Amino acid sequence: MRPYLEAVNVSFAYHEGESVLSGVTFALERGDFVGVLGPNGSGKTTLIHLLARLLPVEKGTIFLEGRDIATFPRRLFARKVAVVFQEIPGRLDLPCFDVVMMGRIPYLSRFRRATKADEEAVLWAMDVTSTLPFAEEPFSELSGGEKQRVLIARALAQKPELLLLDEPTSHLDVAHELEILNILQNLVRLGITVVAVFHGVNLVARFCEKALLLKKGLLCSFGRVDDVLHEATLKELFGVPFAKVPYPLSTRPIFIPLGERVLKQQRGWVHLICGGGSGIPVMRFLSEEGFSVSVGVVNRFDSDEEMAERLGFPVVREKPFSPIGEEALREALELARRADAIVVAPTFWGWGNVANLDLALRLREEGKPVFVFA
Repeated sequence: MRPYLEAVNVSFAYHEGESVLSGVTFALERGDFVGVLGPNGSGKTTLIHLLARLLPVEKGTIFLEGRDIATFPRRLFARKVAVVFQEIPGRLDLPCFDVVMMGRIPYLSRFRRATKADEEAVLWAMDVTSTLPFAEEPFSELSGGEKQRVLIARALAQKPELLLLDEPTSHLDVAHELEILNILQNLVRLGITVVAVFHGVNLVARFCEKALLLKKGLLCSFGRVDDVLHEATLKELFGVPFAKVPYPLSTRPIFIPLGERVLKQQRGWVHLICGGGSGIPVMRFLSEEGFSVSVGVVNRFDSDEEMAERLGFPVVREKPFSPIGEEALREALELARRADAIVVAPTFWGWGNVANLDLALRLREEGKPVFVFA
């Protein structure tokens, strides 16, 4: 049985001799959620346009349900495949209901008005994307996240089997970003195949089932996220080292770029007091801003200890699952006294680590600047 969607040795060039994609081959099953990653200029958007038949395949073939997509009648293809572009229309003063109704164009003839079935399809699409509350509001007055949800609803009104998206979260804040990703996950549960270009590695790591990595028009890797996303492959892809760290709310890890280029410009020494993973984002920020960092006291096998070790930071350790002892505290005090400032991460405090607070207070009394993340 052939795959649902298959690209076989696909190549494309906008100008002769300048290939944007070269020999790309992969196969998807129905209901896959695939995240496309790669640096700028790697051919991600071009791939979406080729899959959507907005650009002609120059070499190779793209098959949908075993059929060359070039042979589909235009109206039939539009009923099977929908696309959401990165650009959001600016001045579109139509009510959102009418914007979503545009998705029914493949089902309407020139002289046929929308039917009850068309309206039901629009209402379903708006319900799935939580856009019904502003169905009558002008599209132009919505926020960026609301507009993106309406555009996804418009695509869903086509009742597609395959949904293609080009960086659907690129202009959104974190809250709206998560809304869009949750919508896409729900669509996959409904049996829709989703292929989306993402700018962030961790969106793919957390939400997608499969990852497709492109660099300079070549397919670097394709497969299940757990098999494809590793520190080595990401360094090869983006040219900077990554650290793989546990994510506390998921069985999947996240990946933190280490900012090797920035580390060459040191701005001072910060001693970080943290624990339980609270120091991971602070370490990333400080390292990318060019600071030298020391850490402690942390327990062995704590995720903060593992992250500091990966980054090559000096660490003062205590035995696992043990309260901070005098020896470790004395070592941390000697190390922290040599730092320019102390930073306390927003961790939980209890009998096991309260000595770290005493450490920060003592250093403050000695005149050392102490900054507390709230």
